Amino acid sequence: MRKPALNKNGIFFVMSILLVTKILGFIKLRTIAQLFGVSHELDIFWAAFTIPDMLFTILVAGSINAAIIPIFSEVFYKEGKERLDNFFNHLSLIISGMTALIALLFFIFTPQITDLILTSSVLQSALNFSQNIDVTDYNMFVFLTRIMLLSPILLGFSSIITAYLQVKKQFFTTSLAPLFYNLALIIGPVIFVVFGKMGVEGIAISAVLGSLLHLLIQLPVFMSNYKNRYSISFSTIKAAFKDSKVVKAVKLAIPRTIGIIGEQVNTVVNTLISFSLAAGALSSYRYALSLHQFPINIIGSAVAQLALPDLAKHSDIENREKFKKIFNSSVQFALYLVLPIIAIFVVLRLPIVRLVYGSGAFDWRATILTSWCLVLLSFSILGQTIDQIILRAFYALKETWMPLIGIAISIVVNIVLAYLLTNFFSHYFDWRPILQQMLSQISHADGVGFWHVFQTFIQDFWRWSTTRGTSDMAVGGLSLGLGISYVVEVIILYMLLNAKTKMITFANTVKPFLIKLLNTVLMGIGMYLLFKLFDFKLDTSKTMYVILLSAATSAYGVLSYWVGSRVFKIEEVYLFEKKLKKILLKVFKNKKNEESL
Repeated sequence: MRKPALNKNGIFFVMSILLVTKILGFIKLRTIAQLFGVSHELDIFWAAFTIPDMLFTILVAGSINAAIIPIFSEVFYKEGKERLDNFFNHLSLIISGMTALIALLFFIFTPQITDLILTSSVLQSALNFSQNIDVTDYNMFVFLTRIMLLSPILLGFSSIITAYLQVKKQFFTTSLAPLFYNLALIIGPVIFVVFGKMGVEGIAISAVLGSLLHLLIQLPVFMSNYKNRYSISFSTIKAAFKDSKVVKAVKLAIPRTIGIIGEQVNTVVNTLISFSLAAGALSSYRYALSLHQFPINIIGSAVAQLALPDLAKHSDIENREKFKKIFNSSVQFALYLVLPIIAIFVVLRLPIVRLVYGSGAFDWRATILTSWCLVLLSFSILGQTIDQIILRAFYALKETWMPLIGIAISIVVNIVLAYLLTNFFSHYFDWRPILQQMLSQISHADGVGFWHVFQTFIQDFWRWSTTRGTSDMAVGGLSLGLGISYVVEVIILYMLLNAKTKMITFANTVKPFLIKLLNTVLMGIGMYLLFKLFDFKLDTSKTMYVILLSAATSAYGVLSYWVGSRVFKIEEVYLFEKKLKKILLKVFKNKKNEESL
């Protein structure tokens, strides 16, 4: 049996840290949900958060994987530690300086940026809707944005340190950084909002403090690894602009930066559209977005994070077979882990949202809207997880222009669908009865009646997709549009990567995926039937029963997935069994040693 080529022990270790980080992330959001629910005030915060987050993503986050880690890896393995330290000094000076300068410009021109995002008559007329933004909302948006513009400066420098440490395989420390960021956003709102009697500005201040902790937690390990004297002199800055590796990193980063700018257009358009929907729509969408990112960040990020240095190391033509092996094993391993989580999210969407967020100001309406967004976003989890690994493969090959094709098409698809589908779902109570009637006629084999109703549905579809209704379910259009766009992007990127490396084969790519998908579908059907059976018998208005039902359904799902994996002889199940045996043997061995003492 072929063993995956990736370092699975490292993946499990990093995943465990990321899991704790993500749990803290949920506690962070639960704290925010308890304080603000899905209020209009919180919508303003999320919209303001878009600006500094966009700045950090464009200037730093995108180039980390596309250019910085591959070049750091190249310098480290080919030119040594001293040259890596020198290159870090040069690159960090340029990126940090540029980020600080642009953040200052954004600070000065925040009112003009606010006009573009919240009150742009051109965008509103183009998308055929209007918004109700008053002076208080406008001033709050400006104030929150200016506070949080400190974050990209701190996170920018911290992220370059993260890239440096990852090349040196210091994954534990780099995994701790976001953990402390989340801790700040748990403790901060309690201090500033509960005790300090602030509003959402308390969350903004907490975000800045979290960014500072993200940097500080990495500094001790970084300083023990960085042997050169860090210089910010004029001569060093001058040398940085002449450094050939800096020039190479910038050239590699440009295509990804262009792609990210396009992706941020998605964010701006989605934010703009959300303000034309019911109050709390943006907050519901953001809550669901964070939940659906759980498997993406835990599994996709861990696999892609550990795969990138190895992919970069074996990216030469003579090592191409090793490169393919690492890539395919990474994808299949991620698929095996993420597919059952998608099934759990789809079946248990309501209890998951209730248990994670359901307290304080987070009422039943907020639960319905968030779970609606979650089930539609769940279908994008697969695409986004694989997307991370495919992009890393391109970056390892130092091919950063080719992915722009898939990203550009995905952006267009998302913007168009966000507009059409929010309109379509705003007529939710108009078209849902027609769909139910169609399904009923299919079940009764009434072909003539079905065809007539289907024709009526198609005729009304365009009208529903181009006019705005009144249903709160409209926010689901943002979720489904994002999901479809990622599926389109992954398909295109896979085709482009295959054209370059001949990566796709039926035996190693298609067949294993189809088997895993079938196993997941069978698992999901069983979970759904079990959940519905006990949902009618238990009083699910009580939290304890919700926990018991969710735990029992999930346990059944995991068990059926494991049994199915054995029946279908899915390779990854043997890896898990081997790992579990090692853990149990270690536990029992330690216990036996303690008893002998």
